[in-house]
Amino acid sequence: MIRAKNIVEMPLVSVIILNYKRLEAFKLALDSVLQQEYPNREIIVVDNHSEEDIESLVRNRDASIKLIQLPTNRGSCGGRNAGIREARGDILITLDNDVNFSSPFELTKVVNTFKQRPDIHVLAFQVCDAETGELRLREWCHPRSWKKFGQSEFETHFFGEGAVAFRRQVFQTCGLYYEPFFIGCEGYDLALRILNHGFRILYAPRIRVHHLMSPETRRPDRAYYIYTRNYLWITYKDYPLVAGLRFLLPKLAMMLYFAVRERCPGAFLRGLRDGVLGLAEIGSNRSPISKSTIKYLAELEKWRPGLFFRLARHKLKPLL
Repeated sequence: MIRAKNIVEMPLVSVIILNYKRLEAFKLALDSVLQQEYPNREIIVVDNHSEEDIESLVRNRDASIKLIQLPTNRGSCGGRNAGIREARGDILITLDNDVNFSSPFELTKVVNTFKQRPDIHVLAFQVCDAETGELRLREWCHPRSWKKFGQSEFETHFFGEGAVAFRRQVFQTCGLYYEPFFIGCEGYDLALRILNHGFRILYAPRIRVHHLMSPETRRPDRAYYIYTRNYLWITYKDYPLVAGLRFLLPKLAMMLYFAVRERCPGAFLRGLRDGVLGLAEIGSNRSPISKSTIKYLAELEKWRPGLFFRLARHKLKPLL
């Protein structure tokens, strides 16, 4: 038995589950958190106005869970921010409701990794397929080969927003998710701000989650609209001109190629239109990253495989 004194000495871990629809998947995610053997934790469920009976489900699982029921759907950004604002932990973990821990020891791994790596401030988990247990290529946006480095730790500029751990000071220093994005690319915007403040992100493959990739709420053309729009906003908000163009042009070319290939060019064009029209609003929050951050990003990108290697994972369909 773990004594109360030892529990107090352990850092408090806040696990924030963002919920919208996908009720059966949510049950698996919540149960995987409740099964964690790490004792000093709090669980926060943010329901993004899913209009389902979440409250009775949560109360039947554990009365100590903090449930935040939003009156409207505020997107992944607003939903996660609501949970982050309520969290009391030294370490904050955000999970999507179709993501669950692969073992009862994942919180312990998070705490131990942060303890062993005081230079690291964000941990990107290894995201695996719920059926096969294999690395999910859709969630692999790291600037390295998944074949060579899928099981290795390395510094990165990417994390999946629904499978990541932060030191509390990250949000205190860098702010929260940028809510105008609503959903899509919000993690990359936050990552740029994190790196710009000198914090570092580690891909930590020993911390594993399973992603069900529930099809509910995922329209086929949604990504081509949202990512196109948000890439434009990230460029204008976070980059100086030349570095921004180097970031944006390949992204737009990629989105156009995939949209045409999947017969969704209209979604791409709508994203382009709304991205341009929204620049006036984004401009008030413009804060380009520094030259030193751009240099650090370039160092990370030197490890990225060539174009044809990267396109291979999109052979059957775009993994967006």
